[in-house]
Amino acid sequence: MNSKRKSLTSKQKEKLLSMNAGVCCVCKIRGLGVNFHHIDGNPANNALKNIAVLCVKDHDAHHRPRVYTEMNHLELGDKRILKDKIEWEAFVKETQKEKPKVLAVINIYGTEESIHSMRLIFQTNELKIIVERLYHLLTGPPESWIDSTIDEVRWLGQNIPLVIVDKPLPIEYCPCCGKSLANVIDSNVAKRITASNWEQNSICSIYINPSQPSLAIILLYKKEVLLTGSLHKCGEYLHFICDNFEERVPIKKSLKVRTQATKILSKVINEWHPAQILIGTGDENNPKIIDNLNLPRIWEN
Repeated sequence: MNSKRKSLTSKQKEKLLSMNAGVCCVCKIRGLGVNFHHIDGNPANNALKNIAVLCVKDHDAHHRPRVYTEMNHLELGDKRILKDKIEWEAFVKETQKEKPKVLAVINIYGTEESIHSMRLIFQTNELKIIVERLYHLLTGPPESWIDSTIDEVRWLGQNIPLVIVDKPLPIEYCPCCGKSLANVIDSNVAKRITASNWEQNSICSIYINPSQPSLAIILLYKKEVLLTGSLHKCGEYLHFICDNFEERVPIKKSLKVRTQATKILSKVINEWHPAQILIGTGDENNPKIIDNLNLPRIWEN
């Protein structure tokens, strides 16, 4: 390109930095110096859609790809830069909303007695990981990890929900690149956490089979089904099945089966906190609505 370079104005630079949360749209690493890269190679085209914010390393890697041996830099061409710019700027815009469809998720690794590392990820409701941060004992004491996590969440958005996986996880590696894998929150659970008015528009529908020890449960948000499940008596077990989970709970002789079944169902309801609960029984095509979760005596047979 022989076009004469035009300098970006201060307002353009300020706008671009704001749209990108002040970091490179490729690596998203904070604290690095950044350049303003013309995606089409024309230094006179200062349209904001043509300017990508890149850190010094990624900008250099684009122009001198043979100098870098890392696999993720071998394909740092214009198409990837444009894709990363569009995705990152859309994500940053979403994080600024009052009820963003974004989650900050903490994974911890080790045992309950000895945690050796932690991972913070920012994910969308579609299970896409956009930002990832790693902390381990060599980078600082565990208490500093939490301070860093809070700082990272505040950096992107004050209204991003923070979710902690409630038990230490095993470390698993990708069979392709060998990197450790992150655990994201199920997309439907993420939709519940980020819902703008879950307290008004969520419904739990329960159908109790009157002739067999079984029931079905459906959770909806604005007519979208987020969970379907069933619970039935199977020999000496209570068998609960839902979309991504299955559990067989041994029946205790000391308690009524109905009490134990109700406890399992109540756990699901308490985890989801639906605004309304509708309970039906009788004809499954035209069930009778009842007020309470009263299971029939057939569960005791």
